[in-house]
Amino acid sequence: MAASRSKEPPSLRLRSPEGTALVLRGHFARHNLRVFLLATGTLLAAAACWVALYFVSCWLVVFGFAVFDLPFTRIPPGFGALFTVTALCAIGYAWIDQRLTPNARPRDDKKFVEIATEFVLAIPNMTLAVSGTLRAWLRLSDAELLQAAELLHRLTREKRVPMSSVRVDIPDPATAAHILFALQLTQIIDVRRDGPEYSLKLNSLRPARLRLGGADSAGA
Repeated sequence: MAASRSKEPPSLRLRSPEGTALVLRGHFARHNLRVFLLATGTLLAAAACWVALYFVSCWLVVFGFAVFDLPFTRIPPGFGALFTVTALCAIGYAWIDQRLTPNARPRDDKKFVEIATEFVLAIPNMTLAVSGTLRAWLRLSDAELLQAAELLHRLTREKRVPMSSVRVDIPDPATAAHILFALQLTQIIDVRRDGPEYSLKLNSLRPARLRLGGADSAGA
């Protein structure tokens, strides 16, 4: 029996909310690292696309000079500023478009104008995706981490907690929303609908560090 217990991962023997809060801190830190890397990669890809688009635009301008036999031998001095203003306008238009259709779902039947707009706004949307990715950054205080840990321990005991009773563990509504968003975003808890009310349940695919005991890992 002693040998089998020694082989059990230390994370599965956590019993105090304080210890779970430390595990949550590390879990959210790894999540934030992934968010940072994804945002950085998206930013670099967007920057590369803008640079490529600038050189393609320069080539088209030179090609236009040659086709129409215009007396120009180099790119006009103000072309760079014009490209920058146009890019900023395109990003602004893409931002407005996203605000007007925040939950737009892909459709099979699209008009040519819609397809063309999506193609034109591909790089601006990629640029805006950087800020969207960074919104997934999680920053919880020590008190919030402890409250989140206490909620997880309650879920371990009760298996399912009504959403309306979360205020018992987290009295402040804003703090409760912040904690629930962090736990759901990192796939620690699931929100299920039970008739007219929503309830919380531990996600069966959550990290092993957050399985709070042998019985929990087997039955949650």
